[in-house]
Formats: sequence, structure tokens, C-alpha cells
Amino acid sequence: MKRNFILISLFLWSMGAIGQPFNNSWIDYSKPYYKFNIVNDGVYRISQTVLQNAGLGSVPVEQLQLWRNGAVEPFYSSVASGLMGAGDFIEIYGKRNDGKPDKKLYTKPEYQLTDYRSIVSDTASYFLTVTPSGGSPRFTEGANNVQGNSLPAEAYFMNTKGIYFNELLSPGFAQPAG
Repeated sequence: MKRNFILISLFLWSMGAIGQPFNNSWIDYSKPYYKFNIVNDGVYRISQTVLQNAGLGSVPVEQLQLWRNGAVEPFYSSVASGLMGAGDFIEIYGKRNDGKPDKKLYTKPEYQLTDYRSIVSDTASYFLTVTPSGGSPRFTEGANNVQGNSLPAEAYFMNTKGIYFNELLSPGFAQPAG
């Protein structure tokens, strides 16, 4: 009788347990994803030959979609639509991994010291996939006409610089100072 009570209690307790989110709800498992990693901020170019070697040579550029941290990222392509030629490419502005996804690792989000650096890795993963419906955000070229510019010159410039110490690991030793 006591054993049955324990089993029923454990069963009822497990009914109230809540699973943790995996943060992969953005993945469509019917599509292939091509992963590439970025360590430093900058503009990265993916040529048509690289896309062709990955099996994306016959995909129109408007059907390509770029993902990072579960969100669609914009990219620039040398052609507006259609198949890419031999000299065509796509360019992305890739950013190193930051600490924004790490916020869920803390019991209270305000315990996170900074979201500029990740505590897990400095490498960000980008995923390129094909979406037949299209509609992916893209950067487009615009005219830079400064002939009719009537804005005055700025009187000053302000910049904020952050210094993030991540070269050494703390040994954890502490001594009371009082």
C-alpha cells in the first residue's frame, strides 16, 4: 500500500513538472540547413561557387534565407532575383556570439554582468536554408546623393567604449578585505 502511494505521488508530481524550452522552435525539419561559424565581426562573402558546391547552385537567390539565434537575418546579394551567375555572391554582416541567448541561463536575468560577451563560446553559428515562398529580408543598394544636403556639420561626437576582461580565468580565490 505504501509503495502504491509513493508511485501515485510521483506520478502526480511529474504531471506538474514543466520542461525547459530548447530554443529550436524556429527549425523546420523538412528543410536542409547549411551551417557556418563566425568568430569576428565583419562582412563575409559567400561566392556562387561555394553555394554551388553545397548544392545550392540551382536555387534562385530570392529563396535563400539566413538564420542566427532563431531569427531571420538580412543579407545582400549581387543579383536581385533569379539564379546566380559565375561571378555573383551573397554578403552578410556577421557578428561574433554575444551573451543575449545566455540570459536564460541565469535564475534572474539581472545577474548577467554583460550581454556583450557570451559565457559559452565566442563563435556564432549562422544557418543558410532554402524557403520556396521567399520573402527573406535583404539589403538593397540605395543612391548616395549628397548634392542637395543642407544639414549643418555636427558640433561634437560621442563614443562609448566597453572593456571586457576575458583573457584570464579567475582561480576563484577570495580573501576578506576587512
